Amino acid sequence: MVDVARYARHIALPEIGAEGQARISAARVAVIGGDPAAETAALYLRAAGIGEVHELTPLTSDHELRMWNEVVRRFDLVLRSGFDDHPMDAAATRLGLPVIVVRATPTAVDMVLFSGRAPAPDAGVDVPFKAAAEPPANGPSAVLAGTLAAAEALHVLVREASGPFKERIRHMRLPLDGREPLVQEIGHR
Repeated sequence: MVDVARYARHIALPEIGAEGQARISAARVAVIGGDPAAETAALYLRAAGIGEVHELTPLTSDHELRMWNEVVRRFDLVLRSGFDDHPMDAAATRLGLPVIVVRATPTAVDMVLFSGRAPAPDAGVDVPFKAAAEPPANGPSAVLAGTLAAAEALHVLVREASGPFKERIRHMRLPLDGREPLVQEIGHR
């Protein structure tokens, strides 16, 4: 049930409305990372009224991967900080869940959306673990990364869930030195 008084401003926006806020309130989102970008995204998603936000740490063992393969079925969207190839994404792909991956560096914020796609139950989930290439950034760029990832998650839950199915990958790069941002569709169908 949507708390109409609390979310009246969201409901008044034509981009969201009562139906969109109901989708937000019913959504279950996994936020993976444990760094400032993931923490900021979780904070904003809770403030927007997401039904369930589960903050999880990245996997570190095969046992955790087997558990994740069962747990991921409970979510509507996965949001992760860090661009490392990760087994968590493979499991979400197998189920057709949208995945948002965000990375903050001192000079830029990158975000990639793997939109919801047709489930691929036969897709492999045996992805080898790989150590992070670089430590996540702290400070303003991490907060900006988390804020943008939360906004993208809300967009996916409200707009993309209501429209026709579009399998696509969207990349956004926001340089923090004043250069032009980059937004590109990669392999859209």
